[in-house]
Amino acid sequence: MTYWRDKVAVVTGASQGFGRTLAEQLVERGCHVVMAARDETKLQAAAQQIDPSGTKSTIVPTDVTSDDSVINLFKHIQDKHGKLDALFNIAGASARGLLCETSIDDFLISFDLNVLSSIRCVQAAVEMLKASQGHVVNMGSLASKSASKYIGPYATSKFALAGMNHQLRLELAESGVHVLLVCPGPIARGDSGQRYETQTTGLPEAARSPGAGVKVKAIDPKDLARRVLTGCEKHQTEIVIPGKARLLFSIAQLSGAWGDWLLKRFTSS
Repeated sequence: MTYWRDKVAVVTGASQGFGRTLAEQLVERGCHVVMAARDETKLQAAAQQIDPSGTKSTIVPTDVTSDDSVINLFKHIQDKHGKLDALFNIAGASARGLLCETSIDDFLISFDLNVLSSIRCVQAAVEMLKASQGHVVNMGSLASKSASKYIGPYATSKFALAGMNHQLRLELAESGVHVLLVCPGPIARGDSGQRYETQTTGLPEAARSPGAGVKVKAIDPKDLARRVLTGCEKHQTEIVIPGKARLLFSIAQLSGAWGDWLLKRFTSS
């Protein structure tokens, strides 16, 4: 619990979902959290709930798809705190759709939210993180490792994020900056099953479900947040949940055909 005390961390996507849960656990550990998201009203509400006194959190409305907005976020951190110990790139968006039927514009939206946003933040934060020998955490997915039939733009962008994370880990290894990729299955949330109503027209019912029909249990966001923070403390390079998914990934590396067969066995269609 003392590891995070008096550190400074920024969490993107902090107004709701897993980003909010992670920000809350950082505050509980005595970290000062800069909460970033587009919607200022939601940010204020989240900050009020997790830090009523306002002593351990700051909100900075930020659009991570905007260069200027990201630069402003990290300028604020430099001016107010003079340091940064951890960057949690949590902002992103899931999506449903077949690759052959998804517009290039929709692919660009997925890439901007799920890949380029993290790159913008890393580039703006890297000098402060080198100075503190801090942490970069990139929020991937099981879809960073294995595609599924109805998540064309999402899997494509999350695979790219995994490649970016590996490249970054190699680049920053000698600087002492720790880089972690988190690859969870679907995270439990109140709107599961309704999030993709407008995206799944014409697709099977399974496409609407968490994980696009892959048979995995929803993950408790509080438990995931604890594992992410422990992963930082232990300088892990990757967290995959559920762990048994690693077997599928290993088999798929040996044989794409075997990997596809196993994926079908564990997917509703």
